[in-house]
Amino acid sequence: MKLKYISWLPAAILMGVIFYFSSKPADVSGESSLTIANSILNIYENVSDTQFQIDDRTEKLYFIDHVVRKGAHFMEYAILACAIAFHFFVWKRKRIWWLLVPVIFVALYASSDELHQTMVQGRSGEVRDVVLDTLGAIAGTLMFNLMIDFKSYIIAKKRFRS
Repeated sequence: MKLKYISWLPAAILMGVIFYFSSKPADVSGESSLTIANSILNIYENVSDTQFQIDDRTEKLYFIDHVVRKGAHFMEYAILACAIAFHFFVWKRKRIWWLLVPVIFVALYASSDELHQTMVQGRSGEVRDVVLDTLGAIAGTLMFNLMIDFKSYIIAKKRFRS
């Protein structure tokens, strides 16, 4: 099967994953990110040979949890934008399609995801999350374009040497 006909699949899978995680109630979602944050803090304590007092540790744990949650938002939408840009690249669309369409699409998808979260127990939709997701899309799209340019540079350099 030609790559051209399945190039949309990575984006569709990522959208399904995002929808799945957004469907989890707040307590389940919070528990997952707190587990990751706790692991990070444990690693830091072990590596630095530091033990925090309970109040200080709790404060640091919630800060790390916040960073993990927002970092996940940013990264998942950056990857989604790359997957969408990849689709247009495979279909040999003009570069403007790789730059604009993924960002616009991700902004709309992020908005719909936040709306979806308002219907999930204990969750809310946040405009700042849509902004963060869109910034992730911009970063992902720019990264994709840099990778394509780098690939073209390497290919041109090899041709020049030959």
